[in-house]
Amino acid sequence: MHPSIANIGNTLLIAALVLFVLYRRFQRNFGRQPLRKNRMIFRMLVLGGFCLVLLLSPYASTKSFAAAVLGAVIGLGLAQYATARTLFEVTPEGRFFTPNAYIGMTVTALFIGRLIYRFVVLYPMIHAGVRQSAQNPALGMGAFTRYERSPLTLGIYFLLAGYYIFYYAGILIKSREAHVGSGDNGRSKFIR
Repeated sequence: MHPSIANIGNTLLIAALVLFVLYRRFQRNFGRQPLRKNRMIFRMLVLGGFCLVLLLSPYASTKSFAAAVLGAVIGLGLAQYATARTLFEVTPEGRFFTPNAYIGMTVTALFIGRLIYRFVVLYPMIHAGVRQSAQNPALGMGAFTRYERSPLTLGIYFLLAGYYIFYYAGILIKSREAHVGSGDNGRSKFIR
């Protein structure tokens, strides 16, 4: 089976979309960012919802649950560390925060690296599984079975999700404190 122009086009379109999302994610790890409460809450809900879907998956096992819990606990610890090193600023233009770039970038790079590794290593297996399933449907093994059952990948996703959920929650809580303590003379006030 040779790839068609449509398949190559779809793959390139998906790759371009993924690169754009990665660019935006890395851009948010550097410099002063405006505090956008609704966006943060939306991201927290999406990440949390996806975590629930993964935990309720028929492929969930004791190992995958343990990896998810461990990843979320590590994410929580990193989020607390990052929140303590985030600089908050209240100005007449609004509330801003400056994240610790290295922590968020490392967590995101770890997750992306794992996905790339899984894709490169497992893509040939998935392709072989599709052919094998088509030739012998009685095997009952889907093409993505091996991809879906990786506790390490699940643990790294929960690390990422736990980090961003708890980091955004910490930012929202600390920004409220920053707002209450801001000066009334129209100058910026920095709060760590």
